[in-house]
Amino acid sequence: MVTAIFTLLLLMILIIIAIRLITDKNSPGEEQNGNGKESQIIQASGIYSIFRKSPRQDLIALRPGESEIRKYLFTINEDIQGQPLAISDKERLVEHWLHSMEENISAIEQGDAQSVLFYYFDAPGEKTCDICANHFKRGQFVTREEIFKNPSVIPPFHLGCTTKVVPFQGKDVMREGVVSAMTPFFGNHKPPTLPGWSATVKLT
Repeated sequence: MVTAIFTLLLLMILIIIAIRLITDKNSPGEEQNGNGKESQIIQASGIYSIFRKSPRQDLIALRPGESEIRKYLFTINEDIQGQPLAISDKERLVEHWLHSMEENISAIEQGDAQSVLFYYFDAPGEKTCDICANHFKRGQFVTREEIFKNPSVIPPFHLGCTTKVVPFQGKDVMREGVVSAMTPFFGNHKPPTLPGWSATVKLT
């Protein structure tokens, strides 16, 4: 009787240990929460970024902040095309910069939620951003991994920039005026020269 009870207890202990081992193996560990070696390797390769890593902090670190923009705008009275800039125009440029940053970051974050691999550059309406048009064409595309490695390719590129990045779902009907035969934004693994952020264009 005692032997039977002891055997039963031992069997129960073994079962509990087996269940614990299986649970530990399948539960989110360091590999899944970004602390393990596997996660570090994936992130370094750029694959991790497709699903997990928002470009928000990287882009904010690269772009001038609101105070720096306001300080710069205080020193100029017209845009690069000679259009006068009133105080209201400068306020609008600041607000547009902040809104555009958030809009483009959100587009990539939403694309990540849908496992989007490609994005293309576009602009509202029928008019391409005047400054950006000297550097690249609407419809040129970037991969999510290129964005991960080069967050500087996320608009806005300059004050008054109307360029935006759009997730490509693979079945988009690209608007007339956008390059329908999508061409790569990167050449020889490098993006084109981009406008300096201080190239100011008055918003209409």
